[in-house]
Amino acid sequence: MSSAGRAATPALAAELEGLERALHSPQVRADHQRLAALLDEDFSEIGSSGQCYGREALEEIPLERAQVLIESDQYAVWMLAAGLAQARYRSRYHVDGQPQRWVLRSSLWRLHATGWRMAFHQGTPEAR
Repeated sequence: MSSAGRAATPALAAELEGLERALHSPQVRADHQRLAALLDEDFSEIGSSGQCYGREALEEIPLERAQVLIESDQYAVWMLAAGLAQARYRSRYHVDGQPQRWVLRSSLWRLHATGWRMAFHQGTPEAR
């Protein structure tokens, strides 16, 4: 993947990777308040299915099947502007113990007085 901006500091990269991984956790995904705190007011997403979502996804995420686990790796975090960072990585779901196809992910994180919040997310199936 090509880079844009400049690499984030190791501390910021670890923080945003931790926030991304939190969003993968079944405990966080089941907690409407925690999800709301992590997603920006104008959050939008283009899912790997091609569907578009906004904050209304907050109502659907806690209803996901508990058997879905999310694996992720290859994190890279870039500063695009002051208070705006991009996290890129790949992930795949494990449904009932079966790994699914890898998906390339990109998230834009905006810094607020209360901390970092995801403003945009996109998933694109990895080429085979």
